[in-house]
Amino acid sequence: MTDSIRILIIEDNQNYLNSLKQALTLLDGVEYSDGYGSFEAFRDAAPAAPDCILLDINLPGISGLDALIELKQMMPATEVIILTQNDDYPNVLTAIQRGASGYIIKGGSVKGIHQAILDVNHGASVIDPRLSRIVLTTLAGTKTNTKENPLSDREAEVLKFLADGLTKKEVAEVLSLSYHTIDLYTRNIYEKLQSPNIAAAIATAIRKGLI
Repeated sequence: MTDSIRILIIEDNQNYLNSLKQALTLLDGVEYSDGYGSFEAFRDAAPAAPDCILLDINLPGISGLDALIELKQMMPATEVIILTQNDDYPNVLTAIQRGASGYIIKGGSVKGIHQAILDVNHGASVIDPRLSRIVLTTLAGTKTNTKENPLSDREAEVLKFLADGLTKKEVAEVLSLSYHTIDLYTRNIYEKLQSPNIAAAIATAIRKGLI
């Protein structure tokens, strides 16, 4: 039996936070750890690093987007999923570039949030379907046509599969390679593209015309 994914929430709407807490206690494979109404409260409490943080953008004091930078420095192994009412696509790009592994619009189902947590925990990047098309279209429209591709053919192939929404395990199965090999390719991609996670690597690669 695998350990549950420990979830921490930073959300200033107490009613919404309580609703999420109650929902998470009923879901398989996840465990509610703690909740805070602001990034400052979270930082002052200095909790142990969870597996995943659900982070609102519109927080009192330091915003979620600004908090992301410090969060990834404090807890580099923790996945961060933005959960917000803000559907402005520049914020999605900023969140991804600053290390978020997912971006979900509030109002969706608990099942959708649950699946996003599971997907991110397994190495996928998640962008709300209501935003993914416009984000990818925007990125594709700002390609810089980089002549020198730092990625090897295999790394580019792996990244294309990841951009299509496959997890690292699924990519390994498609390419008949081990998970360890795909994980190694992925880490090489992060280093070459100077990206903190899959979502940011995909955004960088599309913007530079590498995939």
